[in-house]
Amino acid sequence: MAKKPLIIDKYIFKEIGRPYLAGVLVIGGVMLSNFLYEVADLIIMQQAPVDEVLRLLLYQLPEIFVQSFPMAVLFAVMAGLGRLTRENEFFAIRMGGFSIYRLVVPLIVFGLLVTVGTYAINEQVVPWTNHRARNIIRRLALQDVMPEVRENVFFEGPDDKIFYVDGYNEADLTLESVVIFDRSRGDGFPEVITAQRGEVMGSDWLLHDGHVHSYTADGRLEMAAGFREMQIELEDDIERFLARQRTPAEMSREELRREIALFRRSGIDVTRLLVDYHMKLALPFTAFIFILVGTPLSLGNRESRTLSLALTVIIIFTYYVLVSFSRSLGRAGAFSPLVAAWLPNGFFLVLGILLIILRERLFNLINRLVNNLF
Repeated sequence: MAKKPLIIDKYIFKEIGRPYLAGVLVIGGVMLSNFLYEVADLIIMQQAPVDEVLRLLLYQLPEIFVQSFPMAVLFAVMAGLGRLTRENEFFAIRMGGFSIYRLVVPLIVFGLLVTVGTYAINEQVVPWTNHRARNIIRRLALQDVMPEVRENVFFEGPDDKIFYVDGYNEADLTLESVVIFDRSRGDGFPEVITAQRGEVMGSDWLLHDGHVHSYTADGRLEMAAGFREMQIELEDDIERFLARQRTPAEMSREELRREIALFRRSGIDVTRLLVDYHMKLALPFTAFIFILVGTPLSLGNRESRTLSLALTVIIIFTYYVLVSFSRSLGRAGAFSPLVAAWLPNGFFLVLGILLIILRERLFNLINRLVNNLF
């Protein structure tokens, strides 16, 4: 009898394993096609060399497939367990003494394995490949001109400086809320230059209405001075400049944490960055959340595969719309960054648990009615 649960667990793993792999390939292929569509004009207009395009695709693959993992999990659950329900195998398993609570155990293990794998790849591989992929795009787009300035991007400039821009108007080349950390003194506390606005002038930035703050070795403010205008020299070497730009997507969670700590010590608002920081941990748990929501829905579906696919699309669409709204509200300060990052997971976690409880109670009710009739 002890082997019976293990046999069922292996069977369930097999039932969701094959559609999971198929889902990763199909969803990854669709996402790759969408990426090619986005950069097609760039590649064609700039007449990019074939080897550059191939390297771009290779570097983009880790992010594409990592993003497909949670969606493939949901597809696998809806397809695999849906088949068990349609062919009455789930009913036979239940008659063997298995409750939904026990049935969901191997699925939760599967979801947690995907979650851990997703987080590991997101931390160890994706930032590195994203950085190289986006450098190729920047180089193809910019060719022989200075790089495009972007919002919410870190990059290292000459003389050991870190630059950050909160807003950028591409039409008139103006900057908003510029922060520059000068670490050339090497004592652990950088000189901080802030400016309300600035202008991009070729390879230089002209900052307006700002302040310079210097700190002692133990972190105390020793000098604060204002300025009306200040010119900052950037980098004449485009390749070096491009290689130093980094968005949060091109950083690991630990790298982003260090930048946030540096900003905090200098009194800079880090709300937007904190949302991204917490999202880097929350989003890998999507696979686990989809297991909880998909299991009771798939076990109640005795119809066609088309309905399973439709439910999969609806759940994915709803989840990521909620993620988008929650992220925006968090960046705007309506929610704390931690709440904004985890709110979608919390909502679907509660929904999944309630659906599992309701499905189990419904089955028990039907079972009692059948026993009373016969």
